[in-house]
Amino acid sequence: MKADPQIITRLNEYLCFETTGHVQYLFHAGLCAHQGFSVLARIQTDYSAEESQHSARIMARILMLDGLPTPKMLRAVGGMRSVPEQFEADRELVGGAIVHLRTSIGECEPHRDFVTRDLLREMLDDEERHLYWLDKQVSLLGDVGPENYLQSML
Repeated sequence: MKADPQIITRLNEYLCFETTGHVQYLFHAGLCAHQGFSVLARIQTDYSAEESQHSARIMARILMLDGLPTPKMLRAVGGMRSVPEQFEADRELVGGAIVHLRTSIGECEPHRDFVTRDLLREMLDDEERHLYWLDKQVSLLGDVGPENYLQSML
């Protein structure tokens, strides 16, 4: 099945968010585990695995549309040692992915690619849930203070 090249481009762009997220969350999981925050480490590991699964689904769709997946990182991952810094980096990444997905979903309609549209809507739901969770964590950090918040994540 041959797709419009614009759809392949948009899928590859989203694949970049997913591959960056996979590595970023894995990195954050390692930092959290090293610092003793086992609850956060497990959550970040789960998000990393989810991004890996999303990447595989996006690549499969690109191949189905007779395109070539071109996964790459959006930016270098690292340098975010504190949990609040990690949350901010995650919020930035997820927020960018949401904006990209909303635009991409709208571009599927005129091309009548409803399968890709539905796949991207599913990804959008996951990204919005992740952003909600991140916003809640940042709010909790502010409400109870970093020391109390991090103690609850041991």
